[in-house]
Amino acid sequence: MSNSRSFELDDAVFQSKVRKLAKKWKIDEKKFVAEQGALFLNDIGRFVPPYESFPSGNSNVMGTPKDHLAGKLAIEYDLMKIFTVPKNSYVFDWAVKTFKGWEIKKGSKVIGAGTLMSLAAMKKFHDDNRKPSNGRTRSLRDFQKMWVDKAMFKKYLKVQQMDVGIAKASVAMAVLKLDSTRRIPAWVKKQISSGKAYGNAKMVNLKGGWSAIFTINAFGLQHVRGKTIHIIEKNRLIAMEKRLKYIFKNAAKDSGWFVS
Repeated sequence: MSNSRSFELDDAVFQSKVRKLAKKWKIDEKKFVAEQGALFLNDIGRFVPPYESFPSGNSNVMGTPKDHLAGKLAIEYDLMKIFTVPKNSYVFDWAVKTFKGWEIKKGSKVIGAGTLMSLAAMKKFHDDNRKPSNGRTRSLRDFQKMWVDKAMFKKYLKVQQMDVGIAKASVAMAVLKLDSTRRIPAWVKKQISSGKAYGNAKMVNLKGGWSAIFTINAFGLQHVRGKTIHIIEKNRLIAMEKRLKYIFKNAAKDSGWFVS
């Protein structure tokens, strides 16, 4: 993994275990690895923001409407860390006329870094105050914040909120490459067609057998690094073993997994 936007998981051990299970139960290895790869990626997507609370349980849903709302609120919270929005338009107009874009003062005290008059200027200031590690905004003190008009702030907020779900959509794109039948939440699926998400996956027949190879590019992927990815792998292995035992216990020979 080179940075927070790229995700190239070294999951050789996990893939090996999946192949061993396929051989142990004598099932179609390629189909099984593809299915489990898609489920594994789907599990990763659950841990990629936004989410209302830290994912838990065995849900296969990558994101809920509450998660979507949490993402929108997080963006508003981030913007309020760098912008001051006067409640009354006449206060903003006073700042513009009095200080002409320079520091805003109340007596001898500086209460603002200046005023911004366009969405483009807001975007530049926003981008300049984003952390390279995760894309979130820095927290500025009041005298460092730029003042913006309420109406313009709402427009900019709406534009930024349109991007909620891009990280999850990047994961979803990879999921669908392995299993086109997987259900993806509508608000996440919408971002796939936005052109801003990137995720890819493919099946590769290596020396040890079939493997599901994938790459994803989006802010938010740092949340599945370290211990989290190992938890996801462990839970997925447990789930797939349970699934296999269930199938064989019920003699589900029509599942399509058996080798003829």
